[in-house]
Amino acid sequence: MPEVNLWNKALDILSRREHSISQLKSKIRKFHDDEEQIEELINKLIDKNLLSDKRFAETLIKSKSEVGYGPNYIEQLLQKNLISKNDYDLYSPNIDWHANCKNIAEKKIGNKRLNYKDKQKILRFLSYRGFTYEIIMESINLDI
Repeated sequence: MPEVNLWNKALDILSRREHSISQLKSKIRKFHDDEEQIEELINKLIDKNLLSDKRFAETLIKSKSEVGYGPNYIEQLLQKNLISKNDYDLYSPNIDWHANCKNIAEKKIGNKRLNYKDKQKILRFLSYRGFTYEIIMESINLDI
């Protein structure tokens, strides 16, 4: 494996988008296999505030909520990226989960009259998108 300047590689990776600590470690391991040097690099990046799980979580929550995903889905993504629950709060950002759920449901429903089967499909879809049953029922009136 050719010698790679880890600092420059890490900056190159971070210049494209926010990464979690675990994501960056995984990417850096492809270029260098010395765990001790990788840990030193990660600590240096954290000290210089170039790498932050908290900032990554905020960015992920904002971006995923804007494209129509709910809190359950986003929380699973954060857990998958090994983000501690102390580094994020899904309900503190200025995100109106009810409005997001309602907008997605309205897009899905359109002007159709819904029968029972269609209502069930929409519930499953919103649930798959990560909205809780409470948010779904408070956001849309399906009269099931």
